[in-house]
Amino acid sequence: MAGESAKKASANGGPVSGNRLIDLALAAAGRIRTAAMDRFYGTWIYGQTLRGPMPDHMLHYPRELRPGRASRADAMFQGRWFLPGGQVRAPGASSPFAADPPSLTWAEELHGFAWLRHFSAANVQNNGSSAREYARKLMSEWIEVEGRWHPVAWRPHVIGRRLISLASNGPLIIDGSELVYRSTLLRNMARQARHLARTAHRAPEGAPRITAAMGLAFSGLCLSEGHRRLDKGLRLLCRELDRQILPDGGHVSRNPSAQLSILLDLLMLRDSLRERHMNVPKPIRDAIDRMTPMLRFFRHGDGRLALFNGSNEGPEGAIDAALDRDDAKGRPFGFAPHSGYQRLAAGPANIVVDTGHPPPGPFSHDAHAGCLSLEMSAGRARMIVNCGATRVLGPDWEAASRATAAHSTLVLADTSSARMLRGRLSRRLLGARIMEGPTRVENRRNENEAGIWLEAAHDGYAADFGLIHRRRLYLSGSGEDLRGEDLLEPLGRPVRKWPWSPRFWRKPPEDPPYAVRFHIHPDARVSLAHDRSNVLVLLPNGDGWQFRARSGQGDCAIDIEESVYLGSGDTTRRAEQIVVSGQVFRNEAKVNWAWRRLSTRNAGKENETAAMPELPELAMPDEEPEGT
Repeated sequence: MAGESAKKASANGGPVSGNRLIDLALAAAGRIRTAAMDRFYGTWIYGQTLRGPMPDHMLHYPRELRPGRASRADAMFQGRWFLPGGQVRAPGASSPFAADPPSLTWAEELHGFAWLRHFSAANVQNNGSSAREYARKLMSEWIEVEGRWHPVAWRPHVIGRRLISLASNGPLIIDGSELVYRSTLLRNMARQARHLARTAHRAPEGAPRITAAMGLAFSGLCLSEGHRRLDKGLRLLCRELDRQILPDGGHVSRNPSAQLSILLDLLMLRDSLRERHMNVPKPIRDAIDRMTPMLRFFRHGDGRLALFNGSNEGPEGAIDAALDRDDAKGRPFGFAPHSGYQRLAAGPANIVVDTGHPPPGPFSHDAHAGCLSLEMSAGRARMIVNCGATRVLGPDWEAASRATAAHSTLVLADTSSARMLRGRLSRRLLGARIMEGPTRVENRRNENEAGIWLEAAHDGYAADFGLIHRRRLYLSGSGEDLRGEDLLEPLGRPVRKWPWSPRFWRKPPEDPPYAVRFHIHPDARVSLAHDRSNVLVLLPNGDGWQFRARSGQGDCAIDIEESVYLGSGDTTRRAEQIVVSGQVFRNEAKVNWAWRRLSTRNAGKENETAAMPELPELAMPDEEPEGT
């Protein structure tokens, strides 16, 4: 099972590689079975099996923790349906459900009805009936068009999200409605819930299966005839939490956005069970207790999420809504050994570093090739970032955002440290999962009053170049001095290459180029010194940070290049990146670099006047490390 494989990978210190041929065969068989079942689900005969007792009212309205925005509701009212996965215009009286979806993601988001929260926010803010009437009109259109069967709208995780959304926005679409509409809606919700009870366990691996189980539990909790579904949904949910939530509280996908979404749903479910005076199962309580500190771990100084493995910043206000329900309210811990992340925090600086393997195949569809990449915020301002992820701009942009070059780390010969599945048939059957990546990722950490030392290495370039990437970091106790060292070293052992692999016949290139990249947040101003010896970064909070670098083989080039920031998840922003480039020499390369916070009076001056002492050799203390 994939969840057991994830735990085994964590215990063994490396990812569990699947057999591609077996995975393809199983996926093909699953597609055939799904296609056959979809045809059966669409028949009149199956529809009759979904008939049953009709709920006459809603027992409970869960509190929606994801914040709504009235401006988004206004845009949809005007026909601009901008959802994850694309944008569709449905002006006038045209229905968005009749439009051609720009992507599967967009279609699932539309049919999931999570956007109803924006109409709830508009209804409260405007204190009028237009938002309520339009939302009910859309609900009636959906029941008429897709209410009986639709191959996308009736997928288990889409039904799960829809049932959660309909229940949590019940005051908007149900309260005070006329009898025929209300009866039709409740009867249709019961039909969906009965189908979900039969199919929730077949939802895609990962967060979608948790969403399906959650929707089943909410349907039993909120509809007046659903107590059996509540028990079934809770059992499935507890099983999936045990498989997918790692001991340190991270999600097996290593995606902070998935972490936030699952935690918000769990908190909604826990609060709803308590309000109904029902017992909260121990696996749910334990998962919340582990996941909440991990969410705090991923939060930057601006209160938003770090951008790793498909994550975006998260909906505004959602992180605070989750953390407000944390009774402990403790400080973030320093390292997450099972999730594969390190956090360095001192003074104004908060740094998160990816020091983990790619997730197991079924959980890696959003994972990035960002091993040893880092992000840094100073106070409430972000400075060093990764580019983020997008599902709006198409597959080419999505692939580019997952490449190593889109992350703040070393890139060798413009090659990613992990490789996504290629081939049209393979991607159609298995998705855009990671098939090859670092097999050994080592890291050790030490802390004392002087600062925090971190050393990490991965072998993602071993097969192609016979080199390993080692990154050493030091953050001073004041949080105003960050020093780093990126090294490329010979592996020191033969690289196993199978005869059927393209790498078996490929000779590693001699002296390939490298680039150490630092993507800078678009709110920061970046300027390169006239002599190109250093870079000054001015943050919105008034802080100035100076960057310098040198190469172990001599001078290295420091340049400013264009970048792009996708952290919001649905828009692109122009940004810049600092690039330190050089050439591998005799199978080795070393770059020392440093970031230093400048005093307020020096922050606005020319770069050359803000002199910086020579970079010392970075070394770990002799004491035993605190964590590995």
